[in-house]
Amino acid sequence: MAIDLQKINVKFYLAEDAVLSPEDAFRIFSEWIPETKDEILIDVADYQHVPQGPKTVLVGHQANYTLDNTDGRYGLIYGQKATAHGSNADRLKSAFASALKACRRLEQAQHAEARFVGAEAVVVINDRLQAANAEATLAEIRGDLDQVLGQLYAGASTRVEREGDARQRFTVRVRAEGDFDTQTLLSNLGL
Repeated sequence: MAIDLQKINVKFYLAEDAVLSPEDAFRIFSEWIPETKDEILIDVADYQHVPQGPKTVLVGHQANYTLDNTDGRYGLIYGQKATAHGSNADRLKSAFASALKACRRLEQAQHAEARFVGAEAVVVINDRLQAANAEATLAEIRGDLDQVLGQLYAGASTRVEREGDARQRFTVRVRAEGDFDTQTLLSNLGL
C-alpha cells in the first residue's frame, strides 16, 4: 500500500541569539487571528507549564502553529490538519512553504527578535497508520522528500536522518550545507 502523506508537521528552529518568548508568541498569534484571510485561525493556547513541549499554540482549522521546545530547542512547528491534495511531493512542499511563511511572519512581527535557522528542519508525519516509524517508510518517501529538499535548498547537499524509535511518530531531521534564511528558502520554492 502506497503511503498517502497527511498530517505533515515541519519544524524550523529559532537561532540561538533570537528572542521569542511564549508571551510574545501568544500576543503575535492572537494578532494573526483577525488579520489572516487565507485560512481560518481559531484560538491561542498557553502551555508554558509543560517542561519540554508545546509552549504556545495557534489553533487553526487547516493547521496549528506551535512555538515548541520538545527536543530542548525552541522552534516553530507547522502542523497540517486538513486533508492535503496533490502528490506526496506537493504535500511536503506545501508543508515546508506554510512553515516558512509563518516563520517569516514571526521574524517580521513588531517587538519580536525572531530569526530562524533555515538549514535545519524536522519533518514529522503525525499519522502512524500511514507512516510507521521505519526505514521502509523513509525509503518509500525518500524520492519525494529529496525532490522537495533539492528545490528548497537550491541543490545544496542535504542529510536526512530518521529518528529510530519505532514507538514514536515517523520523524526525520534535515540538515543542509550552507546558510539559509527564511526569505531565501521561500524564494527557492517560488514564493
